[in-house]
Amino acid sequence: MRLDKSLPIPLYYQLAENLREEIESGALKPGAQLPSERELGEELGISRMTVRQAITYLAQKGTLVIKPGVGTFVAEPKFTYDALHLLGFTEEMMVQGRVVSSRVLEQAVVSPPNGVAAKLGLDGNARTIKIVRLRLEQDTPLLLETIHIPATFAPRLEKQDLARNSLYALLESKYDIVLKRACQTFEATTANEYEAHLFDIALHAPMLLSEGVTFSESDVPVEHFKAVYRGDRFKFELASQRNAWVNDLAIAPRISLVLENER
Repeated sequence: MRLDKSLPIPLYYQLAENLREEIESGALKPGAQLPSERELGEELGISRMTVRQAITYLAQKGTLVIKPGVGTFVAEPKFTYDALHLLGFTEEMMVQGRVVSSRVLEQAVVSPPNGVAAKLGLDGNARTIKIVRLRLEQDTPLLLETIHIPATFAPRLEKQDLARNSLYALLESKYDIVLKRACQTFEATTANEYEAHLFDIALHAPMLLSEGVTFSESDVPVEHFKAVYRGDRFKFELASQRNAWVNDLAIAPRISLVLENER
């Protein structure tokens, strides 16, 4: 590992990038312990403060884990969420060979917020089934999701066991609702007090917020969803293609990332 002091790139950033490359190449494996700040500083000819700045930077991104009084370790790989294919969280994790669980925090028939009702095309008297679940892997909270489904589409869905069953699989098997596509946005956010407590993370820790609507095969809005993901445990995978109309797109205003998912 070498640092070039003649470059205008800060030394801490060079060190962070070198460490990240070693992790991505497999030279440093998940769970591996890094040398101490003093050892790294002496090896590279830089100050402990610079080493600490690089380690803190990578820890904030979820690449390293700092255990006070113990040391610094390579974090487990982030979950990759395929944003272009319409899969439920349980299905997505199964594809990756992971076992997940759910903790149902709320499951009831409610009057939806006006904004949710509008996006689902419902009138003011309509009711929805509200489902709030904390999704976990090996008892580690990963995301908090809030879902609204028109009550007329799925009678008694509020009575179903959604702690152990996939919602999307249940909609297909019991209610004959086949989901086709979703339109959603992604944005960076931070953990509020409730989320920090629920996830057992620091207040204002980085989070990812996804919100949108899922449509059936007949293009009827079926589900409004909002999901808050741990920023240190997830990354999103997108495939992009350059088209002939790219020049028009380049000058268009951009506010947020909106994705159309197809099943």
